[in-house]
Amino acid sequence: MKLNDLLPKGDSAGALDPERFQAWLATLPCERPGIAAQALMNELQRFRTTNSRTRIKLFETSLDTAHKLVREVEKRLAESHLPLEQEVQLMFIATNALLKKLAACYAEIADEISGKWIGIGFAKPLHLAVVRAIQFQAQRLDLAYRVYARGSQSAWSEMHRLYRIARSGGFATQKPPGILASAEQLYVNALLLDFAEPTKLAPGELDRVRFYVERHAKFAQLEEALDTKKNDASLDACFLIKAKDSRAGRSLVRAGNTAVSAGDLVLRCNRLLAKLQGQIGGVERGIEPAKLGLPLVARQSSYVALMRNLHRLWSAPPMRRFSRQKFKPRVDLVVGFDLLWTYLAGPANRRRTDALPVKIDTSEWAIGNESPGGFSLQYIAGNAAPVRVGEVVGLRPRDQSMVHICLTRRVVTGDLQSLELGLQNLAPGGMPTMVSVETTDKQGRKQVKAVRVIILSRLPSAGDGPALIAPAQALKPGVSVYLQQRKGPMRLWVSKPVEQCPGCEVFALVPFTPAGQAPIPREAAAAASDPAMAS
Repeated sequence: MKLNDLLPKGDSAGALDPERFQAWLATLPCERPGIAAQALMNELQRFRTTNSRTRIKLFETSLDTAHKLVREVEKRLAESHLPLEQEVQLMFIATNALLKKLAACYAEIADEISGKWIGIGFAKPLHLAVVRAIQFQAQRLDLAYRVYARGSQSAWSEMHRLYRIARSGGFATQKPPGILASAEQLYVNALLLDFAEPTKLAPGELDRVRFYVERHAKFAQLEEALDTKKNDASLDACFLIKAKDSRAGRSLVRAGNTAVSAGDLVLRCNRLLAKLQGQIGGVERGIEPAKLGLPLVARQSSYVALMRNLHRLWSAPPMRRFSRQKFKPRVDLVVGFDLLWTYLAGPANRRRTDALPVKIDTSEWAIGNESPGGFSLQYIAGNAAPVRVGEVVGLRPRDQSMVHICLTRRVVTGDLQSLELGLQNLAPGGMPTMVSVETTDKQGRKQVKAVRVIILSRLPSAGDGPALIAPAQALKPGVSVYLQQRKGPMRLWVSKPVEQCPGCEVFALVPFTPAGQAPIPREAAAAASDPAMAS
């Protein structure tokens, strides 16, 4: 099928008339967002020769369609795995190009007007053009975060420039009629979202951070960097925003002796952190989330953990502790709890040349960096799906039989075809086994279900004691398990979860002590799938 077959028939958008343009927009195939985005870009190009007032009307007419296309793309991206398939890549590229085009169209109007004497008739168009341009650049960044890509350098360069037009024009904090946010609100929101390290957010957390930022970013303050230096104020929870930089900014604590120039700004987050800390304390005391300005899901421990992480990142972002290595050994990676359990139960202990009774999808990666706490991997080949932040994985070096049990902490896509992972090493090896858990159905009848688990003999984050990995929501603290050892079965309590991820949970295991224990459900019995299992 040719591109022309998918586009609306007729003379494109017709004359430069908003009503005819609106009718043409309604015929775009929004179910094919990549095709529709390309067609809309072609029409926007035709408007460049008209005056600024007419262009703004035409651009405003296209907003609903553009937002509809972006929502459809976000939906498709949420259903896709990394690295993206070619069709999804093309859709993403076309949509990003549309957002970039819209931002450039509005920025061009802003530049035309700001270069002239601004009378009463041009103040409103300038204000609207700057806000829209920042808005579309911010949408480009948000779309990139959804595929774990780093924010566009050109987007940040433009946002820094446009915000300073608004700031020097005295309308940075003012909202244009009919728009819910000012230039400063959009700019600060984008800065805070970038400082939250989107490539380390688990599925669903990006929207939660966006929700939080949109409601509470007002507690962060932008001030002139030169004034901050003069006042010798505390540098904690402050970020240096360079006017001519191609990234969001950097922590002042990490910026060191970076020169400060006129036009550079500082984002001060002290008040935001105080608000965040108060909300965390309120949730832990049992206060209703709505009274704290939080959604109902704030009751969940995973949401509180996310807020704690935001507090850490907006305070003083962590610094790299180990240098990158140049030698890049190859490793095999197994992604997901079920595949890892099956892999540990058999294929992991076989030679690479042995025939496998069960086909396990592994992918090939290169270790870009290794530290005592984890690995940085670069994708080479194989099935990487469904790799995502929070997913448990098994990493086996080509020259070893040891399988490192890791959690995915960071995912980065560069050109949409490359893929990098940041892994936290939980333990060097694990044992797959089954746990029988007794439950009660709605009629009060007791049932027993078997649950796959992976036993870790030693987990540093659990005080170097034993731990257990189970599928998410499969186990609850308070049950006990029997582990088969050479000297006989050993009984352990399943303690509180150390990690809670979308696909799995990690529980600490503590020695069974019947004295003083509160009543608990009947214990779960665990027997090793391999008789050689021993801690």
